Amino acid sequence: MSVRGIVATRISLKMSPWLLAGLLLVAVIPAVFAGQSAREAARALPDRFRSHIVKISADDGDPDPAQWYFVCRSAHGEDGILSITVRNGKITSTKPSLDLRTILGGDALISLDKVLVDSRGAFAIAQRYVANAKPGRALGSASFRLQQTGEDAEPIWWVWCYDSSERYIGLLKLLASTGDVILWE
Repeated sequence: MSVRGIVATRISLKMSPWLLAGLLLVAVIPAVFAGQSAREAARALPDRFRSHIVKISADDGDPDPAQWYFVCRSAHGEDGILSITVRNGKITSTKPSLDLRTILGGDALISLDKVLVDSRGAFAIAQRYVANAKPGRALGSASFRLQQTGEDAEPIWWVWCYDSSERYIGLLKLLASTGDVILWE
């Protein structure tokens, strides 16, 4: 073996652990920081809040955001109205809500049984809309809000769409029960 071959072999052996470490980071980091859908995040809520959700929201979903924000009323009112943050299936923050509309009673409880299109489905619908309505642009991320305006109303997803450079593309509203688009602007 020539000197050049020996040097190349030693260099490749020395770089192999770095390459291996890099590959492990590429594989592990997304798993550690993986987001979750709105429905998955809601499972982290205590029972007294799970059926008393007034609003669900998140930013930077692609399709799953790093964390979800829930505005909830407790079942018997003992805790008032709370803002609860869920990240990686765990509650990371619970504090009194400052959402004036909710405090004044303007929002109904979300019937999660009616939510058949989760945030991932809403993202997929938004991807198709962006591809059709804005040729040459692609959905990079989305901000989500799920609300229900009345007791008998359908829950509605609001999806603010952004491209990969975080430039605003448009707003999509869709029924969470069917995925039917009711507004694209």
